[in-house]
Amino acid sequence: MKAVELALKAGRKRQSEMTRFVHHCSENPEKSSETIPTYENFCFALALLRSRIAENVLEAKALLEKLLAFQVNFEFPVYLHEYPVCRYAGLKSKLYPVIFFILRDFHSVLGEKLCEQLQAIQSHPEEVSSPESPEDWAEYLIHAQITGQDKTPALQFWDRSCLAFIGPQRQERGEPALTLYDLFLGQWGGNYSTRAMQDHPVHLRASLIYPAEITTSTPAQSLQRQFWGSGGSTHSLLLHTQGDLTENKDGFHVVLQEKEAQEEMEIACFYNLHPDTTVTINHQKATSFQLGDKIQIISKDRQLELSFSIISGEGQFWGHLYRANRPGQLSCKGDDKHEAFDGVIGLRTIKRYSKTILQISLS
Repeated sequence: MKAVELALKAGRKRQSEMTRFVHHCSENPEKSSETIPTYENFCFALALLRSRIAENVLEAKALLEKLLAFQVNFEFPVYLHEYPVCRYAGLKSKLYPVIFFILRDFHSVLGEKLCEQLQAIQSHPEEVSSPESPEDWAEYLIHAQITGQDKTPALQFWDRSCLAFIGPQRQERGEPALTLYDLFLGQWGGNYSTRAMQDHPVHLRASLIYPAEITTSTPAQSLQRQFWGSGGSTHSLLLHTQGDLTENKDGFHVVLQEKEAQEEMEIACFYNLHPDTTVTINHQKATSFQLGDKIQIISKDRQLELSFSIISGEGQFWGHLYRANRPGQLSCKGDDKHEAFDGVIGLRTIKRYSKTILQISLS
């Protein structure tokens, strides 16, 4: 399925029969039926135009005319019910690529008046500097389509085997949160992950993705953050520690200071809970472990083994297997407020007398 088709399908699903606007609220999805976002409706107008169906083109023109009626000194409210308050100065910059593509590709069908109105609100884009998250890299790719700059830097974080971004990112239930970056690489690589094809509000922005030819390779992953799968469920393992962490070829060294944190897990390895994933201690089911024990994480596509040991200092530690949510989990709200989507392999201090260095081995 092409990106434009995803955008149209997502827009139609959220379009009100009464207002003919797309209704969505990113801050509070439970209120989505009540709010009309400016940005997503401009994106939907672009999707309608790119479908090149006569009825959709006429609908897009009518939608643009209604949206333009809400401008205040060439600025827009984030949601139409906030008019005439324009509280987000960056919205104009976000709208730039949408309006750019509309004017570039469809000026001949918009009519002189509508073109002039769109040109009047057109601004200069903000440069995407030092992108790190998949959301940042998606913005980078949007503007790269306009400027012609090299797209290669954004491709080094894409694993074409598990069809996922392999850097720091947020989590949505048991998988990485879907972003426009996933849709970019799915479209350009000709293969979407299963989670990318499931209905999601990010599809509303997919009209900003244009065809491109790219060459990707499978990048090396950090031991601190592992992703695997084959395009279905995307599994992951994330190491989180309160100590100073350094990586070597066999794993990590964690430097724990003299001050103890007895009530907290000073080292925690989060893995996504999945029916096909099992965790064992020395190949047996257990709920706790000690230094030197081997912890196996076994799934359909990969088997990992963890162990902890002291290489400097003295102390007593105890390990636990339990459920919790990794930092960056987005789904703990509403009915899922108290739900845990991750398993944790955690290590806590019982007693230690000086600065201690632990070795975490991962194979």
